[in-house]
Amino acid sequence: MEARAFSPVLKKLIPVLLTIIIVAGLYKFYGAWAYTTKNLAEFFRLTWEHLVLVIISMAAAVTVGVGLGTLMTRKGFDHLSPAIMGVVNVWQSVPSLGVIALAYGFLPLLGLSGIGVVPALIALFFHAVAPIVRNTYAGIQAVSKDVIEAATGMGMNPKQILFRIELPNALPVIMGGVRTSTAIIVGTAPLAFLIGGGGLGFWIFTGIALMDMGIMVAGAVPVALIAMLADSALARTEKTVVSKGIQAEEYQVAM
Repeated sequence: MEARAFSPVLKKLIPVLLTIIIVAGLYKFYGAWAYTTKNLAEFFRLTWEHLVLVIISMAAAVTVGVGLGTLMTRKGFDHLSPAIMGVVNVWQSVPSLGVIALAYGFLPLLGLSGIGVVPALIALFFHAVAPIVRNTYAGIQAVSKDVIEAATGMGMNPKQILFRIELPNALPVIMGGVRTSTAIIVGTAPLAFLIGGGGLGFWIFTGIALMDMGIMVAGAVPVALIAMLADSALARTEKTVVSKGIQAEEYQVAM
């Protein structure tokens, strides 16, 4: 019984311990720890800039992505969904650096600056929104029509069906899109440095330019850790907000 009780704890601790060992090894081997401690104030500033880029762009992407994905499933707009999904699929295939370059080149045509935090946020938003739109649309479309008919028979109106039936049942798929977008954005945010967006990309590209692995690792490893922590936090959030019944149903399907 004690071995079984410790097994879940070990499953959680082993990845954490391995991560700590790998990070400590990289910092020690390349001298990244000495560089980070020497420039600690700059490290916190760059990390904060990175987090701001991720949080603001993701908040906007979730709001627009879920809204647009939901709108595509409503009567009167469903005929537009193939065209919108086509655009979303093509847009998602654009490389991260391409999105940054488009923001730099296209925004000045609209009278906006292509340099700074705002263009970086716009670029990150457009790069993050596609998976959320796709997953929201797919999740709502996958809700059983029998369940919707039963809810209609119980006297629910379309708004009640959307918020009480469709979105709760689609939430696991939507959260999958949010987690995918978050991982993409955390990894893409360093490129914002190229157009003056700040963030940990400053150390990464400085290390590359100077061929100094210590500086590069000091910027790259925190980015990887932020991505891991963000995904873990979203996984816990998903377990909290998704109905226990839906979680049980997913588990049975997986089995």
